[in-house]
Amino acid sequence: MEQEKEHGLKKVWHVTSYAIGFALDGGVGQVLSLYYLYFLMYAMGLSPLLAGIVTGLTKIWDGVIDPIVGLLVDRTHTKLGKCRPWLLASVVPVFITYALLWINPGIQSEQGKFFWFIFVYILFSTASSIGIVPYDALLPRMVDDYGERTDYSSYRMIFSGIASVASTYIYEALIPVKTTADYANYTHNFALLGVILGALFAVPLLITFLGSKEKHEPKDEKRYTFRQTLRGYKELLQSKLYRKCYALTLFGAFNQYAIVSTLVIFVLLVYSNLKFTVPLLGGITLTFIAVNLKGAFEIAFFVPNVIAMKKRSKHFPLYFDIPILVAGLLILLFVTPRSPIWLFLTGVSLTGAGTSCLGFVPTVLMPDLPDVDEAIYGKRREGVSAGLVKMGKQVVQGLAFLIFSLLLTIFRLDETNTSPEQANFTTMGAVKLMLCVLPAVSGLGMLWLSRRYALNAETHAKLKERIAQKRRNGFAEIPETEQALFAELTGLPFESLWLAEKEAKDVMPI
Repeated sequence: MEQEKEHGLKKVWHVTSYAIGFALDGGVGQVLSLYYLYFLMYAMGLSPLLAGIVTGLTKIWDGVIDPIVGLLVDRTHTKLGKCRPWLLASVVPVFITYALLWINPGIQSEQGKFFWFIFVYILFSTASSIGIVPYDALLPRMVDDYGERTDYSSYRMIFSGIASVASTYIYEALIPVKTTADYANYTHNFALLGVILGALFAVPLLITFLGSKEKHEPKDEKRYTFRQTLRGYKELLQSKLYRKCYALTLFGAFNQYAIVSTLVIFVLLVYSNLKFTVPLLGGITLTFIAVNLKGAFEIAFFVPNVIAMKKRSKHFPLYFDIPILVAGLLILLFVTPRSPIWLFLTGVSLTGAGTSCLGFVPTVLMPDLPDVDEAIYGKRREGVSAGLVKMGKQVVQGLAFLIFSLLLTIFRLDETNTSPEQANFTTMGAVKLMLCVLPAVSGLGMLWLSRRYALNAETHAKLKERIAQKRRNGFAEIPETEQALFAELTGLPFESLWLAEKEAKDVMPI
């Protein structure tokens, strides 16, 4: 039976409490991508290669642990639901392990610091997976309606943007560096930063736990075996629509992290970290202005993107955001130390507007895919899907960090050439390749992938209606036109779908 839509203060509370949980993903991603590589290099003294290995390999570890967490989520059966107990369990570990990311317990050798930060980053990755994977699996278990899921996803992206801006401001207030040589003077501030941001990212998970409510599970619900769950990953990727959405997610994740991870070093190489006096805010740096200008345009474009999603389709914003992104990246490609700052900020603004869709569109598309999975196999696997998505994103982000650190190593970036006076052509080339060229190519790949994305409000409603009919009666009378539609959605012959079976068989819905 279709879930009744909520209204008034009750809906506001549920939407807000759900959306605020994404502060963990948005804020953590922003700060770690922007600053952590340079913290390891210039505050802790690791070489670019070792710093890149810390950030890259631990992201890949995060990708390894995510499917395991997704498996555990789908095997969880409690009165609180499948996802909510994990949210509660992650709050304290996220706080403690994030704080440890920014603390050196007195290790002096480069090798010792290298292994210490790999160790604590793995701990944090595990803790954050315990929070984010069930969070990503939560929405389909809370809300059935296609359009209402868009509302929830939109607010979650807004809270992600708020967390990104707030965490950036806290960083800049505590770590007011102007050159790379300044980093070593702020080791105590970095420790304080870890405690403050650890609380900022952990508490929202508790709020989401308190304010969310999962749908009741069917009484006959059975548990997956480990082998069945592993087979589930293969089955998910057999869906044409899932493969396309998954690829969009990976391209978007690479673009976001390639741009964010290189923006700080780009400012240092082109302009140094200039400081400006602003009323009420005091002295703020060019990095802070650039990062938050990008964030402001990214958040501002959520509004037209949501309108386009509701009037056309959920993937439609890609068609006008990505050309804007490419235009912004082209401007940054030709910025030099002699370019006026307004030109640089124009490029940053356009880049921010264009990146608005990179994570937003896949985030809005994904909650509808368990319905397609159910049409194929008669099973719902929100946890498996969330684990697979987060695994892919983390592996891609890890590869982005590794690629960037290798480029910095190959082009010999060190503390002697990280200012406009010292930067050479090859160093600037490495940064611009990662900041401008690769994201532009990847963005065009997203445009190509978004062609013929057949799931929209109308087709989703038909799919849900036939699934409900099949569940209710053991069979569904489906016209030939809808058979062709469902075959196009799944990329599989209609006769092979669970929906096509004339009698209900013993399935294990989860």
